[in-house]
Amino acid sequence: MDPAGIAELAESIRQDGLTDLPLVRKVGDGSWQMVSGHRRKAAYALLAKDDPAYERMPCRVIEGIDDERAVTLLHAANYFTRALTVTERAAATEALRGDAVRLRSEDPSLSGMRVDDVKAAIIERQTGRKVSGKTIAREERLARRIAEDLSPEWAAEADRGNLSAEAVRSLAGMPKERQAEMHAAMEPWRRTKRELSDYVRSEGKAQAGPDGRIAKAARLVADFLESPPESPSAADLSLLREMALMTAPYAEAGAGAQKVRRRASHSKSSK
Repeated sequence: MDPAGIAELAESIRQDGLTDLPLVRKVGDGSWQMVSGHRRKAAYALLAKDDPAYERMPCRVIEGIDDERAVTLLHAANYFTRALTVTERAAATEALRGDAVRLRSEDPSLSGMRVDDVKAAIIERQTGRKVSGKTIAREERLARRIAEDLSPEWAAEADRGNLSAEAVRSLAGMPKERQAEMHAAMEPWRRTKRELSDYVRSEGKAQAGPDGRIAKAARLVADFLESPPESPSAADLSLLREMALMTAPYAEAGAGAQKVRRRASHSKSSK
């Protein structure tokens, strides 16, 4: 467990109280097993060092559950744990996939439902709190994008919830080397979600490519000059050569600027 995160959770509990009770069950030997709430338990232990009032922690007892359901409860309860990162929360719902598929095959009322909707039903059934299947699917996609497409520096920021989904998508479209350069060049005062997301948005616009329609037009001009009609007019060729040279930078998204310039030069020399 992250010591800094536990300390932050402990301070939250000290100020606001324990808003979500940990889940426990009685096992075969008569002892108690914690199903969910291990971070809260660690936070209570930290608080108890200075205040004996935290030596005992209230819990919610779950009766008559087997090991399989205990695991399901753990993942369902974890979905609403504020201390979880973006990828940890998505991992909790991903872990429910097997339960969702099994439950859908066993419960006729769930037949035909999407797996993500069944996951949402499991979470609501176990916690009493609603979440939509669309939200679960969106969060899982976001977590995959963070894990696969972001540089380590930005992945850490996104995982802590410091980037908007739009900022994550913008970064994912850039090479990781460029992402790392952006993070290194970022002003140190940018720490909030809004500040970091605004920075990504502004940098993304600064390096954005040309409008796709302009790039397409540039390539069409270049294609015309490479294979012109049988008897093009001198005026048309002259105008198109000028257009090709002017729009060459915009064609980098497709044919490439050098190729466009080469076509324009070839047309000029053949004239």
